[in-house]
Amino acid sequence: MSLASVLCLQTATALAASTPLNTPVLSGIDNFRDVAGTTTAYSTRHGGTMRGGVFYRSNALTPAGSDLAVLNSLNISNVFDLRTPAEIAGTPDTLPAGARYTNINIIGTASSDSFMPTSAAAARSMLQNMNRTFVTDSGVRSRFAQLFRDLASSEDAALFHCTAGKDRTGWTAAVLQTLAGVDSATVMSDYLATNTYTAARVSATLAQMNKLSPAAAAIYAPLLGVEASYLQAGLDQVTASYGTMDNYLKEGLGLDQATIYVLRGKLVKYALLPGEPDLSGNAAAGAGLLNALQDSPLSGRYTAYNYYLQSAIDAGTLGGVESRVGGQVHADAASYLLRQPALIDDTIRPYIAGNTLQAGQSSLWMSALAGYLGTDGSNRVASSGEHSAGTLVGGVHRFDAQTSAHGEFGYNQGSISAAGGTVKTDSTFVSIGGRYGFADLESGLYAAILASAGYIDYDSKRDLGGGLGSAKGDTDGSFYSAKASLGYLTIQGPLHLEPEIGVRVAHLNLDGFQEKGSELALDVDSVGQTVTSLVTDLKVGFDPRPMADWRLTPALSLGYERALSDPRVTGKGTVYAIGIEQESAFASRNLYKAGLNLTATRGVVSLGADLKVMGGGDSSGVGGNLSASIAF
Repeated sequence: MSLASVLCLQTATALAASTPLNTPVLSGIDNFRDVAGTTTAYSTRHGGTMRGGVFYRSNALTPAGSDLAVLNSLNISNVFDLRTPAEIAGTPDTLPAGARYTNINIIGTASSDSFMPTSAAAARSMLQNMNRTFVTDSGVRSRFAQLFRDLASSEDAALFHCTAGKDRTGWTAAVLQTLAGVDSATVMSDYLATNTYTAARVSATLAQMNKLSPAAAAIYAPLLGVEASYLQAGLDQVTASYGTMDNYLKEGLGLDQATIYVLRGKLVKYALLPGEPDLSGNAAAGAGLLNALQDSPLSGRYTAYNYYLQSAIDAGTLGGVESRVGGQVHADAASYLLRQPALIDDTIRPYIAGNTLQAGQSSLWMSALAGYLGTDGSNRVASSGEHSAGTLVGGVHRFDAQTSAHGEFGYNQGSISAAGGTVKTDSTFVSIGGRYGFADLESGLYAAILASAGYIDYDSKRDLGGGLGSAKGDTDGSFYSAKASLGYLTIQGPLHLEPEIGVRVAHLNLDGFQEKGSELALDVDSVGQTVTSLVTDLKVGFDPRPMADWRLTPALSLGYERALSDPRVTGKGTVYAIGIEQESAFASRNLYKAGLNLTATRGVVSLGADLKVMGGGDSSGVGGNLSASIAF
């Protein structure tokens, strides 16, 4: 782990440990508090921190003074009353405004006064047995199961309580905190905090009882507060009956994994996700998005994201989703489309000079092309691959000794794959250009221009993994390019040398779109980017060689392209207003090309084949085309 990662982890841990809780103290409801902690939020396993304002625990809701106004400000949507009918009749609740009331009689009897202790030891035994019953009694377990399912389904903050807020409520809070990953000592300390919150009321009650009967006060004193042995009896019973709290939740209460994960998603926020400090580039951005979504409506609910994230926390790995969630493939596709004018240029270059035609003569040609470029990627990005296949039809006309012009139209299908995604691009385009020889077109210095424009149909699919489904999207766009160059054609014995240097400007417009099909579908931003490149080529042709009725003309070509502006494309998108940026895999300023061309000519008909290899930086590929032309 890097020093920066260590410092980041230490900072996140320090922040988690000092997160304050501003739970109000109520005058008429003395045991009201946040399940997340007393004064600061509790830390959990895996570097988590309890979320405040999610679940509140309390004694009976008997607000006094400004208590009700305070409760109304806490966005409490559900109140779960765990008391018996007799308890409710004796002290009915006063509900916060808009809160939905649900009674879940945990004990299951009409009254809670079924046993009257005869000694302090019997009173303690009574409360210890009550906690054991929370684990052993099937009816009690079924009602706790209902409570936890209802808490999981609560949209906003929820409050649960019994009469004193210490036994049924204390067990519920302890189970929730244990589920969240709070350590056992903190869980017990929180349980015992009831004695501090209710000290004044308990002291007043004992004082009144002492006036009537000191002996009775001594017997009933253990019932008024809590002791560690009460909760521990229940926890020990969990171990005896189920082995672990997780088994108690699943086997004893019948909760499924999704419900447990929803509760944990509501209760806990993790400062850093598994492996996050060691990530960089696109993967780090993806992990950052997954982290930030903990504060979105996807977290703490029955969503694929929540299940994935909680599973990843347990597994200790993000499972590669961090590399796929950001939509790198969209950046790679835009990068590919920005380089499409170069593909057109490479394909048409052998056929547009016009120097093999007579003045006033024209030629029509057609070429089928195919190619592949792969980028290995690095710790910054995932690898990508680009496939091209298309057809071009063009014509060239030589006006006189010095001037020729040409025009083409074509179709190219691109397939770009990266980071679990695939983009299909169908491009329809036209190009026009011309060449002017300062002496003539057969030799000497010449100037050439080329302009291209195309329409793009764009379809994408990203398989996110981790049970998050596939995100699909479609849009359209356009590209434009212009190239101006100078070249020189000379014949040296059997060699025909043609060096050329020029500048190409390519611009891409791609409309933004909204993916569908996954909870983590991106709202992808539009792309409007321009790349300027220096382009150099050297064609080495050889004298034709006769073969039967044909003349075979071999040629070699070398090319170098240098991006004068940053060739990287940054794709941007949002999920629930959380932004993410991804860089394209292709990022080299330099691209080298080498090719072999063979043309067979018979009369006015020519057949050609071209094969080239290319590479630069982490990228390498191969391409080629077959062509046919006729002069008239």
